Amino acid sequence: MSHWTHITACLSVETGIAAKKRELKRKVDAVLAKAPEITGSEGNADVFVNIQSGFNWFVSHDCEHCKYKETLRAITIDGEEGQECDAPDNYDCSGEYQSCVVISIQGDLRDREFNRTKEEFEKFLEYVKDKFQVRDYTYNIEGE
Repeated sequence: MSHWTHITACLSVETGIAAKKRELKRKVDAVLAKAPEITGSEGNADVFVNIQSGFNWFVSHDCEHCKYKETLRAITIDGEEGQECDAPDNYDCSGEYQSCVVISIQGDLRDREFNRTKEEFEKFLEYVKDKFQVRDYTYNIEGE
């Protein structure tokens, strides 16, 4: 007879990555692809990444992500050093970014015990903490 252990977890994470939402998700997914797994005999726990709404970074002149960045050049005017590019005068080169994500874990794990699932979750959590700043988290593990 099979034994099932269930895990549900939610981590609020500051990634420190300034990128558009699609790129941020791609980068976080790539990091998590190498994370320790939370295992079950019929399948591992699922890990989901959601980007928080809104933005928490604003850059008034975001040359790094601007479509005109290849035309950026150094200039000197009246002894002051600066930069200019080929962007039109009315071009808004500011950037708004959300660097916070929510990582959710859900698993119905066949043939696993509470202690093993807890140990695997703790290894996953430590891996995430090593890569990003975990602001807050909660988890629940139950067995049948």
